[in-house]
Amino acid sequence: MSNKLIAKLAVATLLPIGAIAVTTEFTTVQASAKSTLKTFPKSLRRTWYHYDGHGRYETVKFTSKHYYTKYYDGKWYHSSSTLHSRNENADPDQLKIHSSWAVAFTYHIGKTHWTDIKGWNQSAGDGTSYKLEIRKYHHKNFRLLSEAGGAGPWISKHYYATKKVAHVMGNRHFSGEHYY
Repeated sequence: MSNKLIAKLAVATLLPIGAIAVTTEFTTVQASAKSTLKTFPKSLRRTWYHYDGHGRYETVKFTSKHYYTKYYDGKWYHSSSTLHSRNENADPDQLKIHSSWAVAFTYHIGKTHWTDIKGWNQSAGDGTSYKLEIRKYHHKNFRLLSEAGGAGPWISKHYYATKKVAHVMGNRHFSGEHYY
């Protein structure tokens, strides 16, 4: 039975009962609203390294509740955010301003699992997304953390679990990925 048919039957059945049944139905839907992540996934929790090819290692670090980045763009930039949870449907523009707070949630594209991070008060834009995969290079497995943004999402860089692997892999692109 299709969802549309079920919805029509439910409305036809509830219509004679009146507004009380309809109000109860809306209350149930509102109570089941989702919230953002309370902690970052355990698989992400560590320091990750990206080698830029010019002798510099950029890093992203996850703990259960914190997110740190260090990157070079003409000069070094550092940022840190503390993860907080809220209702996913909350309007960021209506919340008290917390410039060092972040929210995170997960989503899937096909079989790929992504974690997206946004500022607490961020109401526009897609945030920064991360996915973790196991890849193979010269018959050896390694963990690959991809950083992406945009509606694609489009990958901007890859991070690795060690500086050594980051140095070897550098700015390598992998087939099947969409890059900026």
